[in-house]
Amino acid sequence: MLSEAESKIPGPRDCEIDCIVMYGGGLTSYEAAKRAIERYGHESVEIWFADTRTEDEDLYRFNRDVEKILNHNIVVFSQGLDIWEIFHRERFLGNSRIDPCSKFLKRVPLRKALEKQYPNRGCVHCKEPWHRGGETIHVLDIDGTEIKEAICGSCNENDPGYANSLRALKDVIFEEGENSNRARIAILSVQNRVERCKFVRVVLGMDIIQDCDRLHRAKSYWRPFVNWFPLAEPPFGNKTRIIEELRAIGIKEPRLYGAGFAHNNCGGFCVKAGKGQMVHLLNTLPERYLEHERKELEFQEFIGSKVTILSETRNGEKRNLTLRDLRKRAEAGEEFRFNQGTACACLNPLSPEVDEIAW
Repeated sequence: MLSEAESKIPGPRDCEIDCIVMYGGGLTSYEAAKRAIERYGHESVEIWFADTRTEDEDLYRFNRDVEKILNHNIVVFSQGLDIWEIFHRERFLGNSRIDPCSKFLKRVPLRKALEKQYPNRGCVHCKEPWHRGGETIHVLDIDGTEIKEAICGSCNENDPGYANSLRALKDVIFEEGENSNRARIAILSVQNRVERCKFVRVVLGMDIIQDCDRLHRAKSYWRPFVNWFPLAEPPFGNKTRIIEELRAIGIKEPRLYGAGFAHNNCGGFCVKAGKGQMVHLLNTLPERYLEHERKELEFQEFIGSKVTILSETRNGEKRNLTLRDLRKRAEAGEEFRFNQGTACACLNPLSPEVDEIAW
């Protein structure tokens, strides 16, 4: 392992593709990396792992096994901080809506690395470069996020089909505005004309069964880079099948799956997980839960306020809920529903505006 350092999107030509696999240490990100290497080859694939330093110990064992079976290094990004150190640095405790932990330990470092490695853009057809500040056009997606596309001036002059599509899009925007279904449809004909050079695919291990909303948010967040979701293509992602295939070659799946967690992130702890998963963490890894409970109380003293990760609404009133109070209620016999299907949103915020996105 190196030290710190829309569903199917085919490339303009496969030989020109660079795949950057945003690998999280779990089953689906492993499967995405495997499929990327199978399609494009080792030389076109990089596997990037952002270490939160709050991971389960067995994640690192699994990463080493993945490197061996894929015969491919995983590039590790570490900020030298864990999630609680981020909360202290930012003077903000993560919660279900805002996650400074994954923002500053995952999304921002990975995005900056992409921008640095692929600073240039060009047209996939005429190969003319496109420079920051060049002409763009945008419409608003159904969730209010901006779909922004760079315009190739050379193709606009010399490619009648592209020019006509662009003209039709401008007419729709003039007639019905940027926030219209016709505008959202019309922009499809000019999308991805200008891309990063080389042609880059940001690869994420999401599927079209459980992750439809996450696919949409990811595409909004990672623009103008283009996403590829290998598990949204047949054979569709299935963790049970992936586990069986790994066991067949003598590789054990990460232990958190066997402990009932849906993901192998942050040691089973997540500020977005909710009460059910927190109680599941208490029941399966009580020492780890107690450590986070202690750190939440320490943060309250540090910040001088009774802020909490969790909250709940009773009789129409929203109240803070400490990890200590949740534990006491669980130990007293109160039951909390654990929705194992809760999707991880580390690599695509609930709202793209949560992070500053360079364009």
